[in-house]
Amino acid sequence: MNFESKSSVITMAEQDQSPGGSSDDGYSKGQILENPPQKKMKIETECEETGIDWISEIPDALIAQILTQMPTPDAFKTTLLSKHWQYLWNSMDNLIFDNRNTDWSDRVNVINKFISFTDNVLTLLCCSKIKKFTLYFRSCLVASYGSKIDKLLEIALKKKAEDLELEIWYYDQDPYVLPQALCSSSFILKLNCEYCRIPEECVLNWTSLKSLTLRHLFLRDEHVDQIVTNCPQLESLKLCEFCGFHHLHITSPKCRILQLIDHAHPDGDWGSLEGDCSFEIVAPYIQHLKISGHFDSVEIKLGDLSSLVHADLTFSVDVVFDKTVEHLLASVRCANELMVPCWVIEMIYVLLLEKKDVS
Repeated sequence: MNFESKSSVITMAEQDQSPGGSSDDGYSKGQILENPPQKKMKIETECEETGIDWISEIPDALIAQILTQMPTPDAFKTTLLSKHWQYLWNSMDNLIFDNRNTDWSDRVNVINKFISFTDNVLTLLCCSKIKKFTLYFRSCLVASYGSKIDKLLEIALKKKAEDLELEIWYYDQDPYVLPQALCSSSFILKLNCEYCRIPEECVLNWTSLKSLTLRHLFLRDEHVDQIVTNCPQLESLKLCEFCGFHHLHITSPKCRILQLIDHAHPDGDWGSLEGDCSFEIVAPYIQHLKISGHFDSVEIKLGDLSSLVHADLTFSVDVVFDKTVEHLLASVRCANELMVPCWVIEMIYVLLLEKKDVS
C-alpha cells in the first residue's frame, strides 16, 4: 500500500477494456474484490482543488476514537501505515482481545502468542484510564494460564477499567478462578463475567458497580448477600445459567432491573447439587423482572415485589409445585404488564374448572 500526494481519489490499476475483459460469470475485472498480485492499490490523500492532505489533518483524538471501534489486533496493525500512526494506537481506551476464532492446529503456540500480544499491548498503553476491557479466552488448559490471565486483569485494573467483559471458556477442565483484586475493584461500573469461578474465601465488593451480569456460575448464598450488600450503586442484575443460592433479597432502592435466565448446574464438582432446587426472591424496589428459560425441578418463590411495572415469567418447568401458579400471580399482581407462558394459562384454566379463586 503506497501513500502519494496528488488527489483524494482511491485509484486502482486500470481495467482490461478489451472485449474479453469480462469474466465468464458476467463480472468485469474492476468488480473483483481481490486484485491480481501485480495490481497495487494506491491511496492518494491530497485533494486536487485545495491541495490539503485530509488524512494528515485528522486530529489524533479522532483517530484514537476510530481505533477504539476496531478489534485491538487490527488497530495495532495501523502502526505500519506511517510514522505518524506508529504510536496512535497506544492511547486507545477500548480494548478487545479475542482468540475464539483462532486456528487451533498448534494450540500451545497460538495461545502463548495471544497472551504475549495482549500483555505487550496493555503494558505499552499510555492512557490513564480504560473505559472498556474485553477478553474472550478459550483453551483446554485454562487452569495453566490462570496466573497469566491474572496479570492481564491486574494491568487493566491498574488502568481503572470501568467496563469489563470476561468470557474464559474452560471446556472439560477446571474454570478460571477470579482474583480478589477483580472482586473488590472500586472503579468497575459494569461487569459481564462468564464461565468463571468465585472462590469461597473471595469477598465481592464493587462499590461503584451499576450493572452486573454473571453467566454459568455457581453462586452461594454468601456471594449473593455480598452483591446485594456491597454494591450500593447496583441498578441492574442479570444471572444466566446459574445455581447454588436459595435467597435473593434485594433491598436497595437503586436496583430496578432483575433478570434470571436458565437455571443450570455448571460443570465440576464445586458446582454440583443433588435433588430439587428452590430459591426465594424479595425485591420491593424492582420495576422490571424477567424469569425465562429452563427452570426444571426448581421451585421459585416470589415475595415482596410491590414496585413491579413489567413482569416476564416466560420460563419453562418440568414439574409444577403445589400452588405455584397461585403464588406467582399473587406476587406480580401489581405489575402493569405481565407475560406468562402457555403452561400458566393452562393451569389457570384447570383451577377455574376446579372453581378455585386465583385473583
